[in-house]
Amino acid sequence: MRIINSFIDTDFIDEIAEENKELLYSSCWKSSLGWQEEIISPVGSVLIRDLNDTQKETLITALEKRNIIDRTKIYEFEAQAYLWQRLSFIPWHNDKEEDDCVRFAASLYLNKEWKEDWGGLFLYNNSGSIYAEVPSYNKFVLNDNNFAHATTIISTEAPLRQSIQLFWKQK
Repeated sequence: MRIINSFIDTDFIDEIAEENKELLYSSCWKSSLGWQEEIISPVGSVLIRDLNDTQKETLITALEKRNIIDRTKIYEFEAQAYLWQRLSFIPWHNDKEEDDCVRFAASLYLNKEWKEDWGGLFLYNNSGSIYAEVPSYNKFVLNDNNFAHATTIISTEAPLRQSIQLFWKQK
């Protein structure tokens, strides 16, 4: 697991957050209800929209700058904005699919303020020990070892928890 604070220019994060706000009532959103049954929250759902190609390119450039990826080796790159509603969470799971050779997943957090009491913590299991990451503004969490992970339930007092979720495979 790699944790990087101040991952990307904050103008980019603010652009995505503002776009989320502007598009909140549009039809561009999907929901977590289409996920695999074992990771669907029984109480809250997550709204999901695809980022555009320019935004994906900005993220790929940031990943390259941090020596996380080699753009010549990536394929099936996905970048999506997630809006986590109150009472949403994701149970323990693993992102690797059966046919994956090398698959990576990462989260980039967009909320300028996030209180630990609001929940929404990213949990991961490393050799039997559970670790937690607060979804702090501009924090990037890369699950490069395919650890089992989950998120804690979001409080009824919390605002929408905003993140960008990245998934990609490498040759």
